[in-house]
Amino acid sequence: MELVLVNKALGALAGFFGGLSLSFFFQPAALHKYGQFGAGAIIGAISVAASFTLGGIVCRAFDLDTNDVDTVLGVGFAIGLIGVGTIGFVGNFFTNRDGRDIIEVSNELRNLKKGKAPVKRTPTKRTSNARR
Repeated sequence: MELVLVNKALGALAGFFGGLSLSFFFQPAALHKYGQFGAGAIIGAISVAASFTLGGIVCRAFDLDTNDVDTVLGVGFAIGLIGVGTIGFVGNFFTNRDGRDIIEVSNELRNLKKGKAPVKRTPTKRTSNARR
């Protein structure tokens, strides 16, 4: 039991470094409002939580040994990297479509699925000066 917890902790630590390594090159725009420390804490929490919870599942799905430290470290790093990348992609997706209604976004996704080029968005006119 103790070895399982040690391996999970090592996988979570590797996930932290995986997420941190990606965050040096790619950060969602929505995280910039929290500052550097806040963005680092959010990215670290995402990568550690993903590695801790999904590490064993991924190892069992690919028939990998969960008692081998090198395997656990590699899987944890990859999960942390993929987790932060996925969250960043989804965050940027919603940030870029802020203020649009669900019909416009679903039409855009439907057109992408059919292989059509996305329709250029026309900027909307602001009615208040609250954001200026």
